[in-house]
Amino acid sequence: MTPTKPLAGIKVLDLTRVLSGPYCAQMLLDMGADVLKIENPAWGDDARLFQPFVGKKSLYFECVNGGKKSLTLNFKNPKAVDILKKLIVDADILVENYRPGIMKKFGLDYENVKKINPRLIYASISGFGQTGPDAMKPAYDILTQARGGVMSLTGYPDGDPMMVGISFSDMIAGVFAVTAITTALYQREKTNEGQQIDISMLDCQVSLLESSMMRYQFSKVAPKPVGCRHPTEAPFQSFNASDRPFVIAAIGDVMFQKLCALVGHPDLPADPKFSSTAARHENRDELAVILQKEFSKKTAKEWVSALEGNGIPVSLIQNLEEVCQDPQVIARHMMIDSEDPELKDIKLMATPIKMSMLPNQISRPAAPALGQDTADILHKLGMNDDQIQELKKEGVI
Repeated sequence: MTPTKPLAGIKVLDLTRVLSGPYCAQMLLDMGADVLKIENPAWGDDARLFQPFVGKKSLYFECVNGGKKSLTLNFKNPKAVDILKKLIVDADILVENYRPGIMKKFGLDYENVKKINPRLIYASISGFGQTGPDAMKPAYDILTQARGGVMSLTGYPDGDPMMVGISFSDMIAGVFAVTAITTALYQREKTNEGQQIDISMLDCQVSLLESSMMRYQFSKVAPKPVGCRHPTEAPFQSFNASDRPFVIAAIGDVMFQKLCALVGHPDLPADPKFSSTAARHENRDELAVILQKEFSKKTAKEWVSALEGNGIPVSLIQNLEEVCQDPQVIARHMMIDSEDPELKDIKLMATPIKMSMLPNQISRPAAPALGQDTADILHKLGMNDDQIQELKKEGVI
């Protein structure tokens, strides 16, 4: 018997665009939810216009919208608002990532829609949240990475501040939104009531500052970037082999002793400068010079083999071609096929949640064409073809 996906039967209205919200809704779909993406009729989700393209299809849009249905509605027309309200009656979840106040302008804020459906879980994702002095400010990933402190910790000590190499702020907001939504679904089973969820990209960044924030709270000195190494452990960093860089994470005295014996410096742990974690960190630059001299004598793959054979955590610094070919990534079904025949050579990233009753993904349905399901959905709401044509003429859909 094929197991039922955890969110089978859950209906999601996805009023989001670009990345944070669509990523959230994509994960809900991959866990079994039925997701209806609602877009403006003129151009739809802005991400449809983002590179790269295969033909006229944006791969940026494809990677976080696969399998969704698409309905076009122009909320500037009251008839479009009425249509959405009819859909809300039967929905479980609504996800939106408009700037705070926009949904209220159309009468679609939580206080209004919960009168239509008290069981609705209404998730709002925004840059700075629904409250606070800067709630109305526009936000992009680069802004919240900067403001949330992550950028101040990324890069090299004498270099310029650096962004994380992916849209980290957007993506993690989507992850927290899924966590909140599924938690709210669980609570609804007890209370029979929905609720509003308020996810701020800035909040998400601050919540992830972990030991860096704790070190600041202890010392009252803001930590600075340390490059590709750990801020308190050593050796826990990148090194250059004869052909390419790799990283090691040798934590604790026993592992350090193994490492020193392997690289031909068995007496190094007895040196007071390297005899403890604190001492190694204090003298990390000198230690790095000694180790780097040895690591440059062999290839990275040789070192990976030798270090792994001695129980020392190590990894090549892989590019994305290597990630796609990584046996562990493949074994975990993390790169999946698109079911769109035009994208037969394109791999997509799977949702990373593994559950015993959630089958491994091997593919994902194609992302919808703009408005491709509009007529079907309106028919289900009781409209006939003439009425649908009239809505098109009026610019409602």
